[in-house]
Amino acid sequence: MRYKLYKFKIITIRVLICILFVLFLWALFFVVNGVIEMRVVKNMLADFKERGEYSKTIDINGQHVDIYTVPKKYEYEDVQTFIFDDSLVSKYYIGSKTDIILTNRNPLRMSQTAIVRDSADILARSFFIGHATINLEDDGSRVIECVGNENENNGVRIMEQEWVYTEVRNGGDAQIIVGLRVKNIDDDIKNKICSELIELDGKEYNYLLPFYIKNKYYCTDLISRALIKEDINVNYDYFYTTGNDIIISNNTYLIFICERIEEGYFNIYYLSEE
Repeated sequence: MRYKLYKFKIITIRVLICILFVLFLWALFFVVNGVIEMRVVKNMLADFKERGEYSKTIDINGQHVDIYTVPKKYEYEDVQTFIFDDSLVSKYYIGSKTDIILTNRNPLRMSQTAIVRDSADILARSFFIGHATINLEDDGSRVIECVGNENENNGVRIMEQEWVYTEVRNGGDAQIIVGLRVKNIDDDIKNKICSELIELDGKEYNYLLPFYIKNKYYCTDLISRALIKEDINVNYDYFYTTGNDIIISNNTYLIFICERIEEGYFNIYYLSEE
């Protein structure tokens, strides 16, 4: 009996070691892959901003915001569909139907545990895993998202788009907000994607982030899985879908960047005909 118990303990320990080793390899791959992707993302964001031409300066609730228009350069860049209008003083909606908006904002910034808060901040800034939404309306007024860090109303939900209102008007803590548009997508596909997304309203949040769960989602996963149904892959590395993946994807392109320069000062760049 003692021998069998000893053998069972040895097997259990070996299994645990194997599991820990696999988790270590997974974490190592995630970090190394993310660092490589982030270099590409930084270059893409820099290139987009370099194309920007100063337009004007506006005030959003006491925040100093310099506006830059980014002239169309590539054939696939659609500037006819709504992207951004800084005259909509009370709203400042970004993008139109199926456009993706994401940020490097720390999703655990409210945590009372410093090591959790600081670790999440590093990951969010490095891999753009702060938050992501996808638009449901042509004027960008409504988005669908999946959240898991609130006291209530977690999961998939439909909300008014408040990205600029929250992060600029209220002096929020997002360092960068990025708007992306799917390449070469027609209205029929857009409507189909949005209809299927609306059907997911109320689904639960997937707290086991790296793992696929059929009827549970996290923010970037919700977007990735909705688009792949129409053969649009935005998961660049086919691993855990991050904001980096969506930015780098060959199926998307930048249409908008809002960047915090320092407290009270922001730059906004958006794709324009001019």
